[in-house]
Amino acid sequence: FFFFETMTMTAETNQATIRIILLASPPGQFDIIVEDLRSLLPKSSISSLLEPNFVSAVRSEWEAATGNSILAAVSGDGAGNDDGDGCITSLSKAMGDYLASKFSSPGTRAAHVMTASTVDDTPTLTIAIYAERIDLHNHYAGSWKGCYTICPSSGSLSGNISICAHTFENGGNVQLHSNISLEATNVGTCSPSDGIDKQSSWASAVTREIEIWEEKEVMQNLADMYENQLESALKRLRRVMPITRTKMDWNILPHRMVQTLGEGHDKDKFKH
Repeated sequence: FFFFETMTMTAETNQATIRIILLASPPGQFDIIVEDLRSLLPKSSISSLLEPNFVSAVRSEWEAATGNSILAAVSGDGAGNDDGDGCITSLSKAMGDYLASKFSSPGTRAAHVMTASTVDDTPTLTIAIYAERIDLHNHYAGSWKGCYTICPSSGSLSGNISICAHTFENGGNVQLHSNISLEATNVGTCSPSDGIDKQSSWASAVTREIEIWEEKEVMQNLADMYENQLESALKRLRRVMPITRTKMDWNILPHRMVQTLGEGHDKDKFKH
């Protein structure tokens, strides 16, 4: 944060840098980052660099980019104007039930919105999902944003999922960002003239495909990434031979045992 004290830099440049920092705020921590910046900035610059309109504009930009704005816009199990369209009504209810079952862990907040539009003269539905779990007491936070586009008349379904995970335990401060594009698939068609049973069946097919995507394309890929981190990422970050001249033992079990023994060790018993 040296730039805050550099007199040669303009207020516009400093404010542009502040904007970048705020937009990188982890889930649920925008206001915390604002307060951290207030404590770092020179007192004479706070009112100009963090003026309310600027912070409000950046907050709106951050909420839109992360999907957090969905939580503020939605009450209940879903939102969207169905205009009497049974396909939209059935799908909104199915998505509400899906979120209630998949994002039900304590401390998790989740919501979705549906919007109808016309793309190339074709009616299209867009589902936006956002979920977050903020547990700063235990040093972690995470968010999940999904955006799915459906063409009821053709049955085409495509999507994109963005994940952010943040941990800052023991002096570390790490964010993981993952963006996954999902190849289009076909889930069958739906029409406002269809019976309610067919519309409900179609909605179930959509949520089932989304669940398959999230389990196989997202969760399995993340699990594989965590499994391979030991060989592909972490070893490259550590020197081959540390200053102790003892090679690193990459078996996690001995390290956990040492940590456990250390936590249970009463040092006072050995004082003379």
